[in-house]
Amino acid sequence: MTIKTTVILPDIQYPYCDNLMLQKILKVVNSAQPDAVLSIGDAIDFPQVSRWSVGTAGAYAPTLQKHIDGFRKDVLVELRDAAPNADITWLEGNHDLRIRDFVGKYAPPLRTLRALDVKELFGLEDLNISYELGPLRVGTNTYAIHGHECGTYVSTPHAWDQKFMKRYGSEKNFVFGHTHQPFITTRATGYGGKVSPWFTMNVGSIMDPTEAKYIKDGSVNWQMSFAVLRDDGKRVWPELVLANNRSFFYNGTKF
Repeated sequence: MTIKTTVILPDIQYPYCDNLMLQKILKVVNSAQPDAVLSIGDAIDFPQVSRWSVGTAGAYAPTLQKHIDGFRKDVLVELRDAAPNADITWLEGNHDLRIRDFVGKYAPPLRTLRALDVKELFGLEDLNISYELGPLRVGTNTYAIHGHECGTYVSTPHAWDQKFMKRYGSEKNFVFGHTHQPFITTRATGYGGKVSPWFTMNVGSIMDPTEAKYIKDGSVNWQMSFAVLRDDGKRVWPELVLANNRSFFYNGTKF
């Protein structure tokens, strides 16, 4: 039996990620040599062009190119070096499209410039990394989505599960990011003993919570995490790897 393994990177939000967790996940990728690696979205933050920065000092910070160069060097190049033979995909999140949104709102004539396209900004072709929109099929009846694709925010695992089922259909598995709150919730369909299980999994994030300045008291209900899918062509088995104080076990090894 051939098993396809996919490592799913959570919301990274570079440069506000926890670098130790990032390096440990890259070590897992190098050790596992998966068939595929998927970044679930919000890989880079782009705070300079956030709507929250308009009219503030952050909009004038001379750091945009530094963040772009740093993300390519510290994340994308390192990821390709760790998994030279893997299919690597970056799924678009709401933070990843901030440049496009900013240009569309404040400088519409620049929208057609290829140089401002994410693929060009990060040299993705040279790294053989694809940039895709969700929902993206990532396994047997399994689809990756960044949560912003479904519009309004909801607060519970069951609500996210219901939202995806209503939009995309019930006989599917869903993997997503966006809320930084990792979980797996399950359901099943069928009768007469012939029951098929399904899951919805939030991959979480590795954003450093001390960088979440918009949370006034620094209290967050996030847990750092990442995920793995194993697919035999008929079924998919999800594994959500949760970190405790930036340490976790994978395949019996502590990282």
